[in-house]
Amino acid sequence: MPVPRARLVGRAQELATLADALDDVRGGAGRTVVVAGEAGIGKTRLLDELTARADGATLLVGQCADSGSGPVPYAALAGLLQGVVRSAGQDAAVAAAGPAASALSAVAPQVFAPGDAGADRVPEVLTDLLATLAARGPLVVVLEDLHWSDDLTRATAVRLARTAPPGLLLLLTYRSDDVGRAHPLRAVMAELGRARLTTRLDLTRLGADQVREMAQDLLDGTGLDHDLLTDLADRSEGVPFYVEELVGFLGTDLPESLRDILLLRYRGLGRTAQALCRAVSAGGPAVPHDLLDAVLRTLRQAGAPAPVDDADEAAREAVDAQVLVASGTGYAFRHALVQEAVYAELLPGERRRLHTAYAEALEQSTPGRSAPGAVAALTRVADHWWRAGVLDKALAAAVTGHHAAADGAASASAVTLGERALELWEQVPDPASVAGLPHHELLRTVAESLRGATRTSRALAVAHEAVAEWPRDDHVGLARVLADTALIAGHAGSDEGPELVERALALVEPGRDDTVRAQLLVLRARRAMLDGRSHEGIEAATAAYETASAVGNDELRSVALNLRGVSRIQLGDADGLAEIERGRELAGDAWQGLSRYYINGSDARIVLGDWAGAVRIAQEGVAAARRHGASEGSRLMIEGNVVEARIELGEWDQAAAWYDSALPLVHDSVYLVYLTERRAWLALWQGDVEHAQAEARRRAATWDRYGRLETQIRARVGVTRASLALLRDEPHAALGHVAGVLDPAEPHIPVYDLPRLAVAARALAALRARGVAVDDAPYRAALAACAHWPTFPVWSAVFEAELGTGSWTAAAELPGPAYLRPYALLREGERLVEAGERTAARQALGSATREAERIGARLVVRQAEALAARAGLATSGQAAAVPTAPRRTAPDGLDALTARERQVLDLVAEGLTNGQIAARLFISAKTASVHVSAILRKLGVATRTEAALRSTLQR
Repeated sequence: MPVPRARLVGRAQELATLADALDDVRGGAGRTVVVAGEAGIGKTRLLDELTARADGATLLVGQCADSGSGPVPYAALAGLLQGVVRSAGQDAAVAAAGPAASALSAVAPQVFAPGDAGADRVPEVLTDLLATLAARGPLVVVLEDLHWSDDLTRATAVRLARTAPPGLLLLLTYRSDDVGRAHPLRAVMAELGRARLTTRLDLTRLGADQVREMAQDLLDGTGLDHDLLTDLADRSEGVPFYVEELVGFLGTDLPESLRDILLLRYRGLGRTAQALCRAVSAGGPAVPHDLLDAVLRTLRQAGAPAPVDDADEAAREAVDAQVLVASGTGYAFRHALVQEAVYAELLPGERRRLHTAYAEALEQSTPGRSAPGAVAALTRVADHWWRAGVLDKALAAAVTGHHAAADGAASASAVTLGERALELWEQVPDPASVAGLPHHELLRTVAESLRGATRTSRALAVAHEAVAEWPRDDHVGLARVLADTALIAGHAGSDEGPELVERALALVEPGRDDTVRAQLLVLRARRAMLDGRSHEGIEAATAAYETASAVGNDELRSVALNLRGVSRIQLGDADGLAEIERGRELAGDAWQGLSRYYINGSDARIVLGDWAGAVRIAQEGVAAARRHGASEGSRLMIEGNVVEARIELGEWDQAAAWYDSALPLVHDSVYLVYLTERRAWLALWQGDVEHAQAEARRRAATWDRYGRLETQIRARVGVTRASLALLRDEPHAALGHVAGVLDPAEPHIPVYDLPRLAVAARALAALRARGVAVDDAPYRAALAACAHWPTFPVWSAVFEAELGTGSWTAAAELPGPAYLRPYALLREGERLVEAGERTAARQALGSATREAERIGARLVVRQAEALAARAGLATSGQAAAVPTAPRRTAPDGLDALTARERQVLDLVAEGLTNGQIAARLFISAKTASVHVSAILRKLGVATRTEAALRSTLQR
């Protein structure tokens, strides 16, 4: 019985929201809407209703698919590109993709020729291509079933949502019931939601009246009975897909189970059409025509009973019954739930035969391991052999695919296939012969893929297994895997790395294998450098350089010089830059040496205050990483240095956009620590204090774990936490967060100590304002120890100004990080307000506001405007020239209030309770109460009402 089509019921509000988004896009905006709900709830039906109204817009649809053991790689992206080619033509598609079009060969090798750009650039290139098309006219891009998405598809969705190309409406759907707490899509959606980049529609089940309305529409008002309709509402449970399936069977014995409901129409087909549907179900929700033909042909050639003699006639019957849907490229089930139910109907022997035929057909068309599209094809081959129960071939295909993915920088696929190979190992006789390598070597390569995908906790566990299994008589091999494990340990936040390195060095004494020994000495130097033990770093790097020189290994010599140069810079020796550049020359085109140059060379310029130079080197590194197919971790480090330098230069909007696009894709690792700490700091200064406070609380344990290993992390986390504590008016806590700056046991590097000293000075000043006696001498001694550092003048000026012994004007005029100038102007404005110099205060606050707005420092803007409002000043450029009204003399007692107490008093005047004041100012209720008590005492009043009256008189 053909499936009728009802009018859309119960979705008027959701459809209106989508229509508004489409109107916005037609007006030139970019919008993203997420449609979530359980299976069968009507996500696709809702979007169909919208796209039917999208006259004049180009529609591109990509659908993610499940292979049974994980996502089908690039399925949705391939669908989008097929749509681009259909709508624009192949030549136009290649032209619109731009010079890096070759990246898309990983997804659509039949359209895009391979080249220098690797698969990692797919999100960027595809986004640019779609933006180009959207510039020509409204474009609707649909990515369905993201619960089956791979990493590249999620990265593309995030990039499209972040960039919001004008004229593009992005529609994302997923089954909410299939996205558990550990699902990678969950973090992506949470980050997009926090950044307010999407409109979210959560589809709920229909009510009984809506089910009845839908049924009446489907049956055109015939055959209706109240009891039957009530039974339909009960059995369908308000899921629209079930209503459609069941409505044609009113008055009959309805099936009890969900699976029987899903199979109602399938069971109405003839035997041949059913057999065709079963053959299609083994290939997934959709199967291309040529692949299905190849599968049927393979079955006949193998002498197996072919399930279908006349495929066209069988397909026509299945399509007429709307079990299958035909397209220009193949057949698909009308709903994925039906595919799942039909697949479950396969008998064991039938399932093995079909998956074997799919695997053989795919093998015949699979390109070589290094060819574009190989990873996706090998993944499907491995999956079909596995599901066919031919485990030796499944293992061989998984290992081949794992290596192909690792070579092509497709880290997520490398991990999936590597883990599958490990799972199959114990199930295959003589697995080492089948796989072409021993188990401990497979463990090592899988661990490295996991590290590259930033899944460092799992990587460390797998690496430990490799160490445990490694033959003890293979000293050199064991030393290598210990080195790998030490590197992974550092990325995973474990402190075992140094011990592993020393253990490995004992296995390769001088002369046994000096190449491996040099690698280990490089790791020793790297660990010392990261922990700020600069002298140790220089010593180890020198030993590594000499050992690498003895065996003529220029790549390792390059890395050793790089690390020695960084350690020298930490000690204030600017000649370290020359060693970093010499290391670059020695690296040639070897990526290990180049990556160290691009990461550490750009970072060295950041810490020395040469931010433009840092951007130049890191941007060169981004391009090189793409050419070399670098791991995700390396790319993040280099791109992160570009962003850090841009923060110092005041390009904050670009920086925030990059962090927000990168964070949802990073697993728990050292990279996540770097990114989340900087993002929290940036959110704080951008005025999103609540988000910054929440992020600091959420990441506290992770930040602390990694902070034990790296000076940079300890120092930066301390500054961010201390700054947040000061905003909560908790100077004691702030001082505690930066206490390490005085710890003699901690390594001291000026670039990390100077910001800590500046925030410590502000905390000291706040404590003194409360009458707490504090000694600043230790901090001054620590400051003096940094006098040789290039950025010392500006940080020293800020330190003195915070303590009231220096000039904020002088601090504002010195070169330094972009945010320090508007901050210094704000603090000068505060000083002038306190001094009663209204004209100068207005000018300073106006300058602070303009400078802060230029870079996006909305915290400074907000504080400057609040201060100006309390003091009765205007801060706009025009208002600065307006004559000032004569200054009123403050009533007795008000002059005694601190700036924070005046702020609290204003909120008291608004009628806020202590709890409300605490929430508004991000302080504790207890602290708010202390401030109110101090205000009452200083004003000599007994009640909050009297204090509020004093505040009103002041205005």
